[in-house]
Amino acid sequence: MKKILLLALILFVNKYASMAQNEQKSIPDTTIYVLAETMAEFPGGQNALFSFLSTNISFPLEAKAKGITGTVLVKFVVEKDGSISNAKVIVPLYPACDEAALRGVQSMPHWIPATKQGEPVRSYYSIPVAYHTSKAEMKKACKELKAVQKR
Repeated sequence: MKKILLLALILFVNKYASMAQNEQKSIPDTTIYVLAETMAEFPGGQNALFSFLSTNISFPLEAKAKGITGTVLVKFVVEKDGSISNAKVIVPLYPACDEAALRGVQSMPHWIPATKQGEPVRSYYSIPVAYHTSKAEMKKACKELKAVQKR
């Protein structure tokens, strides 16, 4: 009788353990890493990232005309497939600059995702977008803005 109870207990524990493992596999991993074994990377590296951003983020004419200078910090998630999600401005500068920086980040191509134990993982990434202008550029922007407003 003890052998039968022991055998039943072993079978029950094995069945329960395998069910628990199956349930764990079906639960999606929503962890977003700040640090991983290998960090997410823009295709082509940092130079390619800065080149992409400088080409795809414009300095809003209104902000340039007002002489706005500074940095917008945009934080986002690089997903397991390399896509960008949850982009948001965490250090704003000026509304038009914030919007331009956010649009540029959201338009980025897929990244090489971060990895942990050889598997792709979700990770955070932050990008500073700097806006600077000279007095000559500011004057030129003021003229352009006035011309646009007259239309």
